Amino acid sequence: MSSETEATSAVAAMGVPNKTPEGSRESSSVGGKEDAERTQYVVYPRRWAVLVTVALLNISNAALWINIAPVAYTVASYYKRQLWEINWFSLVFLFVSIPFCFVSTFSVNRLGLRAAIHIGAGLNCIGGLLRAFGSSGAIGNLDVEFAISLTGQTIAGMAQSFLLFIPTKVSQLWFPEGTRAVATTIISLSNPLGIVVAQVATPLIVSAEGDFPTLNYVFGALAVLTEVITIVCVTSSKPATPPSQSAARGEVRRASYLQQLKTTFTCLPYLHLLASLGCGVALFSSLATVTQQLLCPLGYSDLFGGIANAVMILAGFVGSAITGVTADRTKAFTPITKLCYGLATLFAIVMLEMFMVPGQPELVATFTGLFGFFGVGAYPIGLELAVEATYPVEESISTAFIFMSGQFQGVLIIALVTLLGREQKPQYEDIENCSKTGNSDIEPKDYTVSLMVIMTYLAVIVSIMILFFDTPYKRLEAERLTPDPTAATNNTASSSSSSHGSVSPRSSASSFHSLTESGRALRGGGGGGGGGRREEERVEDQGDCGGQDEVERSRL
Repeated sequence: MSSETEATSAVAAMGVPNKTPEGSRESSSVGGKEDAERTQYVVYPRRWAVLVTVALLNISNAALWINIAPVAYTVASYYKRQLWEINWFSLVFLFVSIPFCFVSTFSVNRLGLRAAIHIGAGLNCIGGLLRAFGSSGAIGNLDVEFAISLTGQTIAGMAQSFLLFIPTKVSQLWFPEGTRAVATTIISLSNPLGIVVAQVATPLIVSAEGDFPTLNYVFGALAVLTEVITIVCVTSSKPATPPSQSAARGEVRRASYLQQLKTTFTCLPYLHLLASLGCGVALFSSLATVTQQLLCPLGYSDLFGGIANAVMILAGFVGSAITGVTADRTKAFTPITKLCYGLATLFAIVMLEMFMVPGQPELVATFTGLFGFFGVGAYPIGLELAVEATYPVEESISTAFIFMSGQFQGVLIIALVTLLGREQKPQYEDIENCSKTGNSDIEPKDYTVSLMVIMTYLAVIVSIMILFFDTPYKRLEAERLTPDPTAATNNTASSSSSSHGSVSPRSSASSFHSLTESGRALRGGGGGGGGGRREEERVEDQGDCGGQDEVERSRL
């Protein structure tokens, strides 16, 4: 009998869960009582419908968030309001999402993924419809219509907390280990894609004050469409049979919500990610808000500011595609994150240096793109790494607080830009493009001090992460504890993509190549005799993130 046949018999005797080809929905019950008790890991085609639905919801919600910003002056004229009042349509998302972070994570933990998605879709739909009604002219009172529209925007901001924090939750519950990082990447990038859609579509729709209601009708209709798609496609929180061992274990071994919070915030590796990934989110979101303010004193047009932001996001799409596939194949989450965030910091510093030099549009766009490629590209992998560090904590919790950290740090960066701005340099007075194109509310300033402080802050935060961050891959470790040598192939690629994950070595100083090779070796099979015993001792050695992990290991 071959070694593979012997391994199959051993697994059957142990009742170890098994994988089946995609689309299979039945658990094996042939061969007696022991085989009947076996649980097979199944991947369902419907997982892609869930992924696309959540991505569309995030696109719709992000578009509602930012679609007024490109035509803020036109909207101010429509409502007969000051520009700072119109800016609340963007700012309200920032402030509402912070307290609702706790509401949304508690809801996911208590009610499940399906309920959270439907709550987010419903709030997004209501917000979009109220905004459309507030600009329809049906009431005839601009003050009341403005209040209704802003209320709708606030409700849409509540929806963001339910939609933006669940990429890792969707990938964990619906996708096998070999495609989790790619699934997280796709959903994570749907929010910046919505920003691009809004920034491109809004100026095309609104060319005059009277076009503003049409803008709200278009994006209100998109919100309604995504609500209908959600009702049709999202009918359960998870598939009938889990796609992986960690998905099967995690859903039945959750601690209380407060205990999970305690475990999360006493995990030192996660705190490193909370600061560094949050800093990246903050720089990205603040640039989307203040790029025009930073560049117009140097003579750059509003159009160029929009182009620079679009280049950053589009380059991030490319970077995310590359890092997502690489992470899924190598499981080298830590070195990929460190490498990408280190390069992103380097290019961000050069980019901000270019923000102090007039007449260099090619260099500004180039380094903005490079920052987006590595910074935005590494963000989804960082989210997966946060899940690995805090497992078996609810996936939405680790994601939510990283984003909330980004919101707080984004406020700090915007405050630094505002408070540390100085009087415009005399040599730039003739070239400034802030007040000469109708933007009389924007005062040209010298932001050299602001940008230097931001560069220093960014360098310190990311350097600490690169030097001191280290974590075991707890979710992959849990999956490795129960080898699955009987796994069936899933199409032509499953021999590699459906295998179990590698374990991060304790030393972050190991080379990217050695981590990749060791990851591939571990993913390829079960190892020699006595491997189970050695794996148990290895996991017991690696825990340093709170009592919940110790309980989980003892259960495993």
